[in-house]
Amino acid sequence: MSIVTFHNLLLKRLSIIIIIAAAFWTVFFVLKSPVLSSQDSPYKSGEVIVGFKASVGNQQQEQTEKRHGDKTSIKLQGINARLVKLGSGRSVTQAIREYEGEPTVAYAEPNFLVHAISTPNDPMYPQLWGLKNTGQTVNGTTGKVGADIKAEPAWAVTAGSASVVVGVVDTGVDYTHPDLAANIWSNTGIGGCPAGTHGYNAITRTCDPADDNGHGTHVSGTIGAVGNNTIGVVGVNWTTRIMGLKFLDADGGGTTADAITAIEFAVQAKIAGVNIRALNNSWGGGGFSQALLNEINKAGTNNILFVVAAGNSSINLNSSTFYPCSYTTAANLICVAATDQNDALAGFSNYGSGKVHLGAPGTNVLSTYPGGYAYGSGTSMATPHVVGAAALILSAPGQGLLTVSELKSKILSSVDLLPSLAGLTITGGRLNVCKAIPGCGTLPTPTPTVTPIATPTPTVTPTLTPTPTVTATPTPTSIPSPSLTPTPTPSCINGEGEC
Repeated sequence: MSIVTFHNLLLKRLSIIIIIAAAFWTVFFVLKSPVLSSQDSPYKSGEVIVGFKASVGNQQQEQTEKRHGDKTSIKLQGINARLVKLGSGRSVTQAIREYEGEPTVAYAEPNFLVHAISTPNDPMYPQLWGLKNTGQTVNGTTGKVGADIKAEPAWAVTAGSASVVVGVVDTGVDYTHPDLAANIWSNTGIGGCPAGTHGYNAITRTCDPADDNGHGTHVSGTIGAVGNNTIGVVGVNWTTRIMGLKFLDADGGGTTADAITAIEFAVQAKIAGVNIRALNNSWGGGGFSQALLNEINKAGTNNILFVVAAGNSSINLNSSTFYPCSYTTAANLICVAATDQNDALAGFSNYGSGKVHLGAPGTNVLSTYPGGYAYGSGTSMATPHVVGAAALILSAPGQGLLTVSELKSKILSSVDLLPSLAGLTITGGRLNVCKAIPGCGTLPTPTPTVTPIATPTPTVTPTLTPTPTVTATPTPTSIPSPSLTPTPTPSCINGEGEC
């Protein structure tokens, strides 16, 4: 498969030292207060690590344990500590407080659970700067270390789940693509569609959402290209389920009515028991539609997050409109601007401190494409990073029942604040999925040592397709914008626009 230029296209233990100085003496109060809640790093129940003072020998250590009805599981002799197995059904929090009250004990702490940092074996992963930016050069542009969504540390907690379904409201999806097929949703017979189908086609009113443009397939790869399968790329989720909801045609155009029909299929699937939790909408244009707003609100009522592209016209949406981003009354809506490989607002991206919520990687994004893989730039490419993050958060331990309001709040409150987005977006930040996942630690700042895979000479170049009606944020070249035009696609100039 070839890579083609896409024209359409992650209270710790706190010691508080209070020093009180009197005439000739100083008193140090050390308050050790680990707060062990579901929001902190996970740890093993029924065990604590107890560190003893240097002068305390084995006999005193054993006596201390016995007083609490506990016993040693492992002696950590090199540091004069023991892994203690708790008796009498006490909680870890309670046991720590008890041991910290012992004169022989220097400290007590949980036996934290740790994980190997997961790096997928997908050969094109080093080119996915939005997931991990080491300062590598991608598609001719050199990036900035750390200007990414911190996917790699998040994967140490979760790499996704087949129980979380996301819908791609777009040009369809290539459900046979070898890097997507295993993560495509399969119908069990709901919504009037036969078992084994993969979504809905609102244009033909059939159950085949096959992609005849490429834009929806590119978006889908960023959300959930299969991870660790030794081929191609990897999505924000290694494992998920993607439902194709086609309403944009081969030229990337569509209508409000068809968009509503596609969204309604997802809503009815949710009502029927499908755990669809987020919809990706990398398209926009047209005027205010009460019908579309009502449908977006209906999705929200059914606990479905509605993530949209800000558009590619370099305009301030505080003083202009671009729908659906401008439906600010929709509580389940997140509008996404595009950032570049150096954490700057992409030159083509719309913005607005009252309309656009956050930024996400949206230039030189490599992803799946019919027949192979392709680079794409645009807010269309930024949006699926956020949808992928939403799915990844929901797959994390204890997060699957988050309401749409809680999910939106987690995403927006976890951004990395950037000077380049201050005053230009509501949060002033770029997506950080690690911060939004309980138990996700921060990797050390990566060093730019990864050698990017050389980009082969393109053997296939997708034809630029004009953008009609509701055009997906895809298409390059200048795209006529009829009724609803997909996030306008500027020409590809100096790495900006859909390229």
